[in-house]
Amino acid sequence: DDNPVATGNEANHLATLPEEEAVVAMMGLPRAGEITRAQLRIKESKEFKNTVDKLVQRANASIIIGTSSWKEQFSEALTASSGSDDPDEPPSCFDYVLHIVTLFWKIVFALIPPTDIGGGYVCFVVSIICIGIVTAVIGDVASHFGCTLGIKDSVTAIVFVALGTSIPGK
Repeated sequence: DDNPVATGNEANHLATLPEEEAVVAMMGLPRAGEITRAQLRIKESKEFKNTVDKLVQRANASIIIGTSSWKEQFSEALTASSGSDDPDEPPSCFDYVLHIVTLFWKIVFALIPPTDIGGGYVCFVVSIICIGIVTAVIGDVASHFGCTLGIKDSVTAIVFVALGTSIPGK
């Protein structure tokens, strides 16, 4: 039987069409043919395999780098580092000034547990709490700043907070 059987709304719609249009419409409907099986051959792409292998190696390296201990975290927080990408370059005078200015926040965030504890969940929860605290502090400081200058909170939020958090780095 070459004519497919339409069911549901298609059958009702086809019944209202003239015979010639109904035949054309029936030809467009899906139907089972003689070929009911397909054989697929999957060929390995060396280029794709190499790309995936590199990504997996990088992911494994980032997992290893991501884990640390309390000792490492506090050591990093208390050590002034250079602002450049070269780790061998000694810190400049400006780097030391920034280190002293940000030392409080470095120590606070060094209190966040390492990712080794609790499979990273403890680190995640404590990080979210710390981000909430920092957000509250920034909001209060901005509100006091705006109040001191006699600026409405909405203007302070748009001008100082939003622009201050959106300034790109290097």
